[in-house]
Amino acid sequence: MTVLIGGVLLAAGVVLFILEPVFSGRSAPLYSGDDDYDDSAARRRIALTALRDLEYDRATGKLDSNDYRQLKAELSREALSHLQRDDGAGDGGESAMERASRDLEEEIDQLRSALREGMLCPSCEHLNNVGARFCGRCGGALHAEEGRAPGVGS
Repeated sequence: MTVLIGGVLLAAGVVLFILEPVFSGRSAPLYSGDDDYDDSAARRRIALTALRDLEYDRATGKLDSNDYRQLKAELSREALSHLQRDDGAGDGGESAMERASRDLEEEIDQLRSALREGMLCPSCEHLNNVGARFCGRCGGALHAEEGRAPGVGS
């Protein structure tokens, strides 16, 4: 009888331990929204993915040389047209190089702020959203100690 009561209490404890995040209101975002694309970027990504798949198909022998050349010409034209449209449609006449430079600087700023706020996972170095308590990739705890990430600086 004592074993049965002990087993029931142990099972109840395990269930409560597993459900504790639900009761406490803690949650991890399932979707960060980082992969949102506008129409042009989505079309460009599709065209470049199709080119990559075409190369795989040729390497595995699924396509002969004539089909490969024809499909590559069509897909290359399509990808280039999307790239050229993006080049001319910059913010205030901004060139692709200036846009890439600005995007790189923004990414560096995000990494620096993540380091300051402890949002860079010390285990897997994944950049997490501000305010996260656990890593979105490995599930490890994130700790911000006096504005520093664990293991960064002394």
